[in-house]
Amino acid sequence: MADQRPHVLIVGDSRRAGVAAGVEAHLPFLEEHLQVDAVDLEEAIDLGEVHPDLILVFGGDGSILHVARRLGTNSVPVLGVNYGRFGFLADVAPEQLQEGIRRWLAGDFRTSLRSRLRVEFIPEDGASQEWLALNDVVVGREDVGRMVDVNVHIDGRMAVSYSGDGLILATATGSTAHALAAGGPLVDPTVDALVMVPIAPHSLATRPVVLMGSHRVELTVRGSRAPGQVTVDGAPPVPLGDGDRVVVQDGHSPLTLVRVFGGPFYEALRTKLGWRGRPVYTDDEA
Repeated sequence: MADQRPHVLIVGDSRRAGVAAGVEAHLPFLEEHLQVDAVDLEEAIDLGEVHPDLILVFGGDGSILHVARRLGTNSVPVLGVNYGRFGFLADVAPEQLQEGIRRWLAGDFRTSLRSRLRVEFIPEDGASQEWLALNDVVVGREDVGRMVDVNVHIDGRMAVSYSGDGLILATATGSTAHALAAGGPLVDPTVDALVMVPIAPHSLATRPVVLMGSHRVELTVRGSRAPGQVTVDGAPPVPLGDGDRVVVQDGHSPLTLVRVFGGPFYEALRTKLGWRGRPVYTDDEA
């Protein structure tokens, strides 16, 4: 009789504290309940070509961002086991893993489709590069202590020019990351939105803007200012010079996140970001 257990691929970053030991500790349970196709802690497998029922990511939110990049347009569902500090994307704490897998096997889980951005870097000279961004794309300054000018065209028309440390274009998922730290709004991850947040703008009138996710946004850096750079989901930056363009639009390739424990988005804001609706008054009940 054929083995009916679902297939799982285990990935993670062996450099992160606890990951290798965590995989070793949980592997007997996982092999008992699932068909473990492989364990990849050294990025040896091309995730764009694999087709298990689930990819189990041992690491933090950054590990999930990295796995999303490695997947490309591959739509295999991802479940994160949190060995990081925050755990906004990584749903399962290590001590919850066995219960989480049992829930997944029983069909007691949700999937969350997270929109991604297609980011195309078109240099004045040279070959174009393209990435998918789950969180954000940042066009910023290259030199600390100097401003950069970023021109923004939306759907082919000039919209605005910012002077400051740079500009963040974030997905709804990325609205709770760098964009939040730069003063941007919180956006429910199910909303089809593109968040545009200037970083330290040299203007009292500048505010973050929320756009429809269907817009095509083109960013350029004015060469009269300091050289710029573009960073996608925290990956190493690419230099951005005068005449180079960064085109951002809907990637039409969402990442499928599996949730077995996580509650509503607003619960995560309260428990992980310290979101409060009002002060704590002295007459509040304990």
